[in-house]
Amino acid sequence: MFDVAFPKDVSVLHTTNGSSGNQAGRDSRYVVALAVLAFVIYACTVFILPQVRNSPAFCERSGVAAAMSNILYGTPIGSVHSGTYAFFMDRIDQPLWQTLEQAQAPGTGLPATPSGTFYATTRDGNGIGYPLLVTAAFRVFGIHAWALPLTMLLLMAFSAAAFLWRFHSAAGAGIVTLYFTALTVMLFTSVVWEPRWGPQIAVGGVRYFSLVSVLPLFHILLTLLDPRPMQRQTRDAVLLALQAAIFLLTVLVRGSTLPQVAGIALVCAVLAFRHRRETERLRALFGKVAVIGLASVASWSVIAAAVPRDYLTEGRFGPAIWERVTQGLGTNPAWPFPGVTNMFDCKKFMPQGLQPGMLDENGHCIWFDYVLKHNIPIETAADKVLGSSYETAMREAFFTIAACYPTEVLKTFVYYKPQYIVSAIRRSMRFNFGGDQSRARDPAGAPVVPYPPLAIGLLFVSLAVALVHFGLGAMSTAELWRVGGVTLSLVAFTLPTYFAVWASPPTAGDLLLYCLFGLGLMAGAMLVAARSALPLHVQAIRLPVAEKKR
Repeated sequence: MFDVAFPKDVSVLHTTNGSSGNQAGRDSRYVVALAVLAFVIYACTVFILPQVRNSPAFCERSGVAAAMSNILYGTPIGSVHSGTYAFFMDRIDQPLWQTLEQAQAPGTGLPATPSGTFYATTRDGNGIGYPLLVTAAFRVFGIHAWALPLTMLLLMAFSAAAFLWRFHSAAGAGIVTLYFTALTVMLFTSVVWEPRWGPQIAVGGVRYFSLVSVLPLFHILLTLLDPRPMQRQTRDAVLLALQAAIFLLTVLVRGSTLPQVAGIALVCAVLAFRHRRETERLRALFGKVAVIGLASVASWSVIAAAVPRDYLTEGRFGPAIWERVTQGLGTNPAWPFPGVTNMFDCKKFMPQGLQPGMLDENGHCIWFDYVLKHNIPIETAADKVLGSSYETAMREAFFTIAACYPTEVLKTFVYYKPQYIVSAIRRSMRFNFGGDQSRARDPAGAPVVPYPPLAIGLLFVSLAVALVHFGLGAMSTAELWRVGGVTLSLVAFTLPTYFAVWASPPTAGDLLLYCLFGLGLMAGAMLVAARSALPLHVQAIRLPVAEKKR
């Protein structure tokens, strides 16, 4: 898989003489037009759906509060006042657009001067990525809920444009077309219409943002796998740097994409080893790696310099990791394991102690035990939650539990968490166009909102666009295998997150997208194979007829 040559791009084919070059150029324009159409359909569907428009955006409230503090009160990027944060959290059950309107309403909205405690960082453990993104969105488009999905769509558009500019072959356009078709299909799965899950993975929100990483990852991997040096040094380097910067932003917004860095590193290591005696190929590979590394470091440095230093000193620059790993032990039905409750004494503050399941309260229990054992002033304990000290407490607790209960911990990772992955994808793959009230209700009895007929029509048009692309026969079987190999690599490095933490429909959006993408790729491969076999079948019929005429 790591030693494939990406097919010649259409710019090379177009320079050939004769009708074949002209035909290739026309095919290139057709498939690129289909990719653009797939994006337009997806963008229109996003803004049509009431499920998207009326989302309360549970996980985004802290980032939105930080953006409002910056815009209204001039606080540094990523900083937040507790009064502003409380305003958004007190209205968490209503649509975000409604809360934003109330926040700006004269008299009843946010006060002219900030209230409450000033925090240099957000307190939700999601890192600096999303507050930075929301602040930019509100600064550019105004304080509107639709600014968040619009900003996400623009990043997707920039990534797609860069990808098509670099890989404007049928295979490259096919990846973009299938990507946006899969995203459109995903809007009709239960992660959007299910009242229990939709608010937890708002389109354009923290968890949904892992989907933005897909095209940058394809771009990076296909560039590395191409044995040739970058054909147009400046252009290709700029496009690769842009994709690396977008990918870094997705990592800062949604930490589940972090294992893909290991995937990129592994591809580089395998390629370097296999071609260690080929000087020219190694030089080309190292040049590409240098561009990716420099773009990532530069982007990271700019962001780090633009936000309060507290994000670095308090360990809040990126998403919290160990808190979720330790909570993930709750996927084991035997949790809390016999005797583990006595290891973490928090009953002075939480009489119930450790509880079954993946509850935030279990992390708080472990934290209170750490606070007491390390003589941390209790009045400062709350401010340190999800910071570096909190992460240290979670990491130490995890390894302490693993040392005392190795069998149960191992069973958690190799038996129970894989079941959660399968269950998350299975439960996500449900469609409900009509808003059947019997299908699902959240604990508060929220109804299932039906899909508008126009949105359903756009879904079928999107599927038709993908079928037309593969029906044109522009992608060869060899190209499909190459794209399939890269897709499997991306899936392989998506899974570690869900083994380390746990998968659920709202958290495993990127894995769901790869599954839909893979299904589309398989359907396309079948169509290409059928189209290729048809002329042979026709020829086999014609030969006996010709023999009879003789």
